Amino acid sequence: MIAFHDVHKTYLMGETRVDALRGVTVELPERRLAVIMGPSGSGKSTFLHLAGCLDVPTRGRVACRGTDLGSLSSRERAEFRARSVGFVFQKFNLIPNLSAARNVELPLFLGNQPTAQAKRRALDALASVDLADRASHRPAKLSGGEQQRVAIARALVNDPELILADEPTGNLDTKTGLRILAMLRGLVEKGKTVVVVTHNPEIAESADALVILRDGAVESFSTAEGRSRP
Repeated sequence: MIAFHDVHKTYLMGETRVDALRGVTVELPERRLAVIMGPSGSGKSTFLHLAGCLDVPTRGRVACRGTDLGSLSSRERAEFRARSVGFVFQKFNLIPNLSAARNVELPLFLGNQPTAQAKRRALDALASVDLADRASHRPAKLSGGEQQRVAIARALVNDPELILADEPTGNLDTKTGLRILAMLRGLVEKGKTVVVVTHNPEIAESADALVILRDGAVESFSTAEGRSRP
């Protein structure tokens, strides 16, 4: 679904040139769980931003189902994100003065969904992550695991094909992290493509595809079948 072809991404910070990605070529399988790992500064977040059309490569091609994302206009990239991508972040990024339901509704309001329909879809999304009974609670009244599940519901509310998660278990205890992992795996079983940036080896072990980045380049790529061979 997502294919990188000789992708380079360079940032200029004052007079300093930062080569975040250097010639990355890899294809992530559709309707599978792909994990991106690597040390800090290896280019993991940049990889995710390019996959989600939050940024464009300096050189090379990032394609989704054959569409060159870098060739899209700013408006077309925004439409692609709204239609096809759900984002989940380590710090949840919930608005503290809004209830769980209102946080989940936000992407729908940005897409000009009618209020009644937005509320119904938000409640359905919360029910899908077992939080229907917490819909009226603000983030401060929710545990870390519940906040992350709200963030997942928000990512799912537009029914996107692609879920991109940046360290989704990084702020959670082991038990809660495993529950989030099971939830992500459940999304794959429902036909979603899930890409996770993580340092968590348990997520890596369960991945259908594993990409290891180092210094902005692909150090290794493996699949579950390949890793299971003796």
